[in-house]
Amino acid sequence: MTSSNVLTKPAISMKTYRPILFVSAIVLAGVTFFLWSAWKDRRRAEISQQLLFHNNRIINALDTVQILLTSKESAVRGYTISGDYVFIAHLPHYNKIIKSSLATAGQLLSNNPEQIGHLEEVTKLVNEKDSFQQLIIQARKSSIDSAIKLSAGLKGKNFMDQISAHFAEMKTAQNVLLQQTIALNKESSRKSLQTSIIGALAVLAFIGILLSRLNRDFLLRRRAEDEVAKSESKYREFVENAGVITYTADIDGYFTFISKQVETLTGYTPDEMIGKHFSVLIPPEHIPDVAEKYYNQFRNRIRETTLTFPIQFKGNGIRWVEQDAILLEKDGRVQGFQCVVKDVTEQELVRQKLEKIEAEQKEYQYRIQAILDNAPLMIYVKDLEGRYLLANRQCREVFGLSDDDILGKTVFEVQGNKQSADRYNIADQEVIKTRKPVELEDVLRLADGDHHLLTIKFPLYDKDNNLLGVSGFMKDITEMVKSRQEMILARQKAESAETLQEQFLANMSHEIRTPMNGILGMTNLLMQTQLEKQQREYVQMIKQSSDNLLVLINDILDLSKIKAGKISIEKIPFDLSELLKTVNATFRMKAAEKQLSFSTLLHPSVPTYIVGDPHRLSQILNNLLSNAIKFTEKGFVTLEINLQEIKDQQATLCIQVSDSGIGIDTKQLGLIFESFSQASSDTTRRFGGTGLGLAITKRLAEMQKGSIQVSSKAGAGTTFTVVLPFGISSAQEVARTSVQIAPPVNELDGYAGHHVLIVEDNDVNQRVLKYNLEQYQIEVSVVENGKDAVRWLEKNKTDLVLMDLHMPLMDGFQATDYIRRQLKLDVPIVVLTASVLRNEKSRCLQIGANDYVAKPFAPEELRRCLDRYLLQRGHENGDGRTEGSSDNITPVFDISLLMQLNNDKAIREIYTVFESMVPAGLEEMKELAIQENWKAVYDLAHKLKSSLGIIQVKDLLGKMATIETNARSQQHLKEILPMINESIAAYYHVAPMIKMEIEKTLA
Repeated sequence: MTSSNVLTKPAISMKTYRPILFVSAIVLAGVTFFLWSAWKDRRRAEISQQLLFHNNRIINALDTVQILLTSKESAVRGYTISGDYVFIAHLPHYNKIIKSSLATAGQLLSNNPEQIGHLEEVTKLVNEKDSFQQLIIQARKSSIDSAIKLSAGLKGKNFMDQISAHFAEMKTAQNVLLQQTIALNKESSRKSLQTSIIGALAVLAFIGILLSRLNRDFLLRRRAEDEVAKSESKYREFVENAGVITYTADIDGYFTFISKQVETLTGYTPDEMIGKHFSVLIPPEHIPDVAEKYYNQFRNRIRETTLTFPIQFKGNGIRWVEQDAILLEKDGRVQGFQCVVKDVTEQELVRQKLEKIEAEQKEYQYRIQAILDNAPLMIYVKDLEGRYLLANRQCREVFGLSDDDILGKTVFEVQGNKQSADRYNIADQEVIKTRKPVELEDVLRLADGDHHLLTIKFPLYDKDNNLLGVSGFMKDITEMVKSRQEMILARQKAESAETLQEQFLANMSHEIRTPMNGILGMTNLLMQTQLEKQQREYVQMIKQSSDNLLVLINDILDLSKIKAGKISIEKIPFDLSELLKTVNATFRMKAAEKQLSFSTLLHPSVPTYIVGDPHRLSQILNNLLSNAIKFTEKGFVTLEINLQEIKDQQATLCIQVSDSGIGIDTKQLGLIFESFSQASSDTTRRFGGTGLGLAITKRLAEMQKGSIQVSSKAGAGTTFTVVLPFGISSAQEVARTSVQIAPPVNELDGYAGHHVLIVEDNDVNQRVLKYNLEQYQIEVSVVENGKDAVRWLEKNKTDLVLMDLHMPLMDGFQATDYIRRQLKLDVPIVVLTASVLRNEKSRCLQIGANDYVAKPFAPEELRRCLDRYLLQRGHENGDGRTEGSSDNITPVFDISLLMQLNNDKAIREIYTVFESMVPAGLEEMKELAIQENWKAVYDLAHKLKSSLGIIQVKDLLGKMATIETNARSQQHLKEILPMINESIAAYYHVAPMIKMEIEKTLA
C-alpha cells in the first residue's frame, strides 16, 4: 500500500504537472498572445496618431501656402489700383513663410514620390507667379496703365488655378490616406476585439488565473482605443477650427454634414443647416448659375471644381465665398459632394472695385483717346529715350504712318529728314534738361507739298513729380505762315506808306516852311526899314497872313506828332506866376483890340513854384484863350486857376477859361474836341480856323494825366475846365534850373568880330540869315551844301555853323557827322530845318549837333542861339578844333585798308563795286528776310561781310556778322529785319562821306 501510494503520487504529480504545464503553456501562450496583441494595438495607436499628426502638418502647410498666395494676390491688386506701398510691404515676409511651408511639406512628403512631384510643380508655379507679381509691381512704378493691363490678363489667374488644382489633388490624396488609416485602425481594432473574445472563451477556464492579465490587456486596449478616439477628436477639432468651412451634401444638394464654422459665415448653426438644401443660402438671382455649375460637375464626373459666388447672411447682408467641391464616389457611383468653403468677401469686393476701376479706366482711356484722335493737333508722347509711346490719329494721317511705323521707334527712324530729326531730338533733350516747354517751327515736305509745322514740346511728370517723358503738340501753320508773310508784306507796305506819308509831310512842311522862312524873315527886315503908312499897312497884312499860315501849319504838325506819340512831356520846375504874366501880357492886348474885358486870377492857395511842362501848359492856355477871344464879340474873357487838391507833394490845379461869346449848341458839345471840328459851318466862315486847337488841347491834357471838360449854351458863353496834376517845387529849385541868356538888348557890340558859316541851299533863306546876322556886326560866309561846308572847314575857321538839313550832294546829317568824326572839329553846329520828321531832333543831337531850330524861326530864336554859342563860348582855342574828348570819337567809316593798295585805278574800281553791290545786296537781303528765306539771308550776309571788311562802315560790319549768325542758327530771327533796315540807313548816311573822302584822297 505504501508502495502503491508512493508510486501513485508521482503519477498524480505528473498528471497534475502536465495540465499545469499545458495550462501554463496555454496561459503562457495566451498571455504571450495577449501581450503581443496589446503591444500591437498600442503600436497601431501610436502609428495612427503619428499619421494623423503628420497628415495635419501637411494640410496645414498647404493651406498656409494657399492662403498666403491669395493674400499676395490681393496685396498686388491693391497696390496696382492705389499705388500705396503699404499693400506690398509684407510680401517679403509672405514669401519667407511660403518658402518655409513648402520646405516643411517637402520634408513631410519625402517618402511619397507622387506628392513630391505635385509639390515640385507647385514650387515652380509659386516662383513663376511671384516673378509675374514682381513684374506687375515694377510696371506699376512706371505706369498704372501697363500694370493694370498685366493684372487684367489671365496669366496670374492661370498660375493660381494650377496651384489650386495641385493643392486639391494633394489634399485629396492626404484625405484618402487619412481615411485609409482610420479605416485600417478600425478594422484592426475590430479584429483585435474578435481575437480577444475568442481568447477569452478559450481561456475561460483560466479566467481566474489570467484575470489580472486579461484585465491589464483590456485596459491597455481601452487606452489604445481612447488614444485613437482622442486622435480622431483632435482631427475633428482641427477641421472645426480651421479657417475654412467643410461640409458634405448628397447628390441632391442637401447638407449631410457641416462644420461649426458655418455659423460665423452664415449666422446659422450646423444643426439648423443639416438636411437643408444648399440653395437656401444663395441669393435667388445666383441660384441658376451655381446649380448649373454643380450639375455639370456631377454630369461630367469632374472630380473637383472651384466656384466663387455670394451667399446670404442670416438676417441681412451678402458674403462672398470661394468653394472647392469634390465628388464623393463609392463603387463607381457618385454619393454626394465634399466641399471646402472660404470667406473671400474682402477679396471679392476688392476684385469688383478693381473691375469697376478698370472699366472706368478703360472708359477714361477711351475718352482721352477720342479727344486725342479728334483733336485738330498732332499729339504724341515719347519716353526719356526718345521712343514714341503714343501718336494720335491726326499725327498718323498727316505723316501717312501706322502705329507699327511709329510706336517704339525714335524720331530718326520715323523722320526721313535728318536735319529735322536732329532739331527735334535737340529740342527733346532741352525739355528733359531744363524741364521747360520748347517751341520750334519746321518745314516738312509731304506728299501734298511743303508744310509749316509749329511744335510745342513739354515735360510729362508722374504723381511723384518724376519726369516720365516728353509730349508734343504739332500744328500745321502753313496757312498761318502764309498769312503771316502776307501780314509782314502788308506791314512793310503800311510802314512804307507811313514812311512815305511822313516823308511827304516832312517834304511838304520843308517846302512850305522854307519860303515861309523867307517871307517872315524878309517881312521882319522890311518892317525895320523906313516905310510909308500905306506900305507899313501892307507889310503888316503880309506878316499877319504869314503868322496865321504858320499857326495853321504848326497845328497840323503838332496833331500829327501827338497821334504818333512823339511829343514828350517834360517835368521841370517853373514859376507859375511868371508864366501867367507872359500869358496876361499877350492876351490883354488881343482882348483890348476887340474891346473885351480880360482878367486872370491865381488863387493864393495855388503853389507858385510847381513841376511840370511849362511849354505845354502855355500851349493849352494859348489855345483856350485864343478861342475865347476869337469867338467873343463883346463882354469878357477870364482865366482862373484854383487848387483842387494837394497830396504827397503833388498839387492838382483846376484851370477855367470862361467867356461871354457865341457859345456852343448842346448837340455840338460832344464833337468840339474832334480834329477839324467846329460848332458849325457858319462858325468856320465867320471866324476861320482849322478846328484843331481843342483837339490838340485835349490830347496835351491827357498826356499830362489830366482832363478837360466844357460847359456851354448857345449865345450865353462857354467855360472850359482843365484839371492837371503838378509837382510842388521851390524858388531855389526854379532858380537853379533856369538858364540865363540874352544880354541887354543894347549890348550888340559883343557879337562883333565873330564869324558864322551858313550852310543853306535856298537863296532866300541865305539872304534872310545873312541880313539878320550882319545886323549884329557878325562876319558871314555862305556855302550851298554839306560837301562845300566840309571843304570850307578843312581850310578855314568859324565860331558857329548854321546847318540846313536837306541839301543836295551831302545833307546836314552827313556833313555834321563827317565834321565830328572825320575832321574832329568841335565848332558849335546849330541845325536849321523846316522838316518835321519825328526823330530828327534827337538824330541831330546824336551825330554831334549842338542845337536844333525849326524854320521859319523868329528873330529872338536866332538871337538866343547867338547869345548861347557866341557870347558864352570861350575863344582860347581859336582854331575851333577839338582837344581831348573829340579824339575819342570813333570814325563813322574807315577806308585805310582800301588806301593801302596804292593804286588809284584799283581803288576806284573796288569802290565802284562796293557802291553798286552793298546797297543792292542790302535791299535784296531785306526782301529775303520778309520772305523768311533764312538760308539765302545767311549766304548774302556772308558775302557782304567781305566787301564791308575792305571799306568798313561803323556798326555795319558787326550787324552783318550778327545777321549771318542768327540766320545760320535760325535764332533771334525777329531781330534780323530791323538790323537790315538799320544797315540800309547806315549805308545811305555814310555813302556820300566815303565818296568824298576817296575823291579827296585820290585828288
